Amino acid sequence: LMEELKKINRVLGKKLEGAPHRTVLVLDATTGQNALSQVKRFSQASPVDEVVLTKLDGTAKGGIVFAIAQELKLPVKYVGVGEK
Repeated sequence: LMEELKKINRVLGKKLEGAPHRTVLVLDATTGQNALSQVKRFSQASPVDEVVLTKLDGTAKGGIVFAIAQELKLPVKYVGVGEK
């Protein structure tokens, strides 16, 4: 998956100068602390500019929001709280 992501970035860069202009990583908040390692792994393959968290209304406590923002210095732009 990471190699495919790298390839996508290379192709975009060839077709449009400076592309990709912004990379948003969408994470499932129910993964908890694993989300932190996911952001780190994806950041190695492609620069991540911001994060969107989904399913925060379920069993997730939301602490990962602070870990991502503080430890990785990435903005959490949106938080999805479900269908309610």
